[in-house]
Amino acid sequence: MPAWIWGGSPMGLLDQADYHYGRDHSGAFFVQPNETYRRRRPDLVRLRTIATSSEASPRWHELSSLRERAEVDLPKHVQDALERRRAKAEQSGALIDAINYQRLLLTVLPIAELPTQARYFSEFLNSVRFSDDSDTGPFPNTGVHVLEVDHSLLRRLKIASVWLRLEQDARLGSGDASHVVAMNADHEDVFASSAGLYEGVMLFDAYVAPLLAAGSPGIWAINVVRSFGSLIFNLGTFISGTDADAVEMLQFIGVPGAIEAVKFPKVSAAAGLGALEWWTEKLNLLFGVLSDLSTFTDTEGNYRPAKHLEGLLTIEQIFRRTTSMLVAHRDGGARRPLLFTILDSLEGVRGANLLTMCRLSHASKVLAALEAEMPADAAEVLLPAARRAVDALRAMQDGFFIRRQLATTKVELQLDGGRVQELTVDEAAAKYLKVLRDATHGHGSDSEGSRAMTDALLAHHDGHIPHDIGLLGYLYLLDLMMHPERVGRQLYRRGR
Repeated sequence: MPAWIWGGSPMGLLDQADYHYGRDHSGAFFVQPNETYRRRRPDLVRLRTIATSSEASPRWHELSSLRERAEVDLPKHVQDALERRRAKAEQSGALIDAINYQRLLLTVLPIAELPTQARYFSEFLNSVRFSDDSDTGPFPNTGVHVLEVDHSLLRRLKIASVWLRLEQDARLGSGDASHVVAMNADHEDVFASSAGLYEGVMLFDAYVAPLLAAGSPGIWAINVVRSFGSLIFNLGTFISGTDADAVEMLQFIGVPGAIEAVKFPKVSAAAGLGALEWWTEKLNLLFGVLSDLSTFTDTEGNYRPAKHLEGLLTIEQIFRRTTSMLVAHRDGGARRPLLFTILDSLEGVRGANLLTMCRLSHASKVLAALEAEMPADAAEVLLPAARRAVDALRAMQDGFFIRRQLATTKVELQLDGGRVQELTVDEAAAKYLKVLRDATHGHGSDSEGSRAMTDALLAHHDGHIPHDIGLLGYLYLLDLMMHPERVGRQLYRRGR
């Protein structure tokens, strides 16, 4: 660690990152997270419940004690945008317009005003009535929660970009930091190595989004993103997140999407909070791994910042693309390629290749493990989409129409030279999905050895791909979160 870092106090940086450390005779630091040194669980991501439907004494006042992690200069047109949204909400009376207005208002209000406005929005949700049932509101189990990220985590995750700048800037690496001082004075981001590719850790929105989209095309919570974290309004039920009619001009351009309606399950009063608690705890443990420098060392225990950065980029890519896949309910042409990029990224952190993840036998085993290990209340929100993924993979097998029509047990592929290769339907479906994944570069195999197999699989399957097949990416994201310790082993790669 260079002596000039953190205002001339390298140990100050380690203290702020909540690391335990020591120094050897050469001045090198031995570093480990304080939670590891003190043998306790990480406390990096936490959930604070402000109010629930059964709460006798909501803690609205706690919102005023939250601390922003950054000062945000609001654009001048914010007040105009607020007024437009307020007027539209009053004129239309539509729920979506009211939520649009409240979300923007809660995003820009000073913290001191959050308790009053959050309480108002919560009471508004409780007062909503639909025309077919004027006595009972659609949101009987609402709740308000805050997902917070500890400041130490952000400092831990920034270390990779700092060290990479040191490696690539010879002047800085030699100890001359004069140019850095000048750039800081001009508010330049000096340590910006690939920062835009993992900026989701700053507001943590990237890691909350798949949770909010877990019931796609249904919505069960409303998120307000602030620099202190996420202010989440739990609706206590699934409601449709789509409209049959176009709500913006771009939707006049038709693309093939879902062709079957999704039936939203009824959930218990505890389901939303259970899902939030499970997700928060798993993020906490996952980022305990991602912020432990020993995960990203060589065989001699030396920290390798490039390895750390690559791990952060991979994990954020998985979360972001899973969200994009979940919200692509109207666009099958986007959802399927997103699935394949998610599976490609998952290979390095799950220890299973794409073919394995596309097998019904493997997906069913993963789902069964999630059902056995996940608390029942959390599962009500988080697992319906995972079950739809497995059902879609099972439906894929029905597309082998020649096998069905000839009543054969296996898929019999006619290959070159009169050879016949028999595949179980499970294996054939996995290989067919692999063909579709390879076809993102164009249909037809360039490999002489696999060309006949590819051609035969294309001939045997009718090409009808269930829209919910994309949800396999979500299934394996849940599995990744269930086993953060496995993620650590995979990212360490035995010091490679």
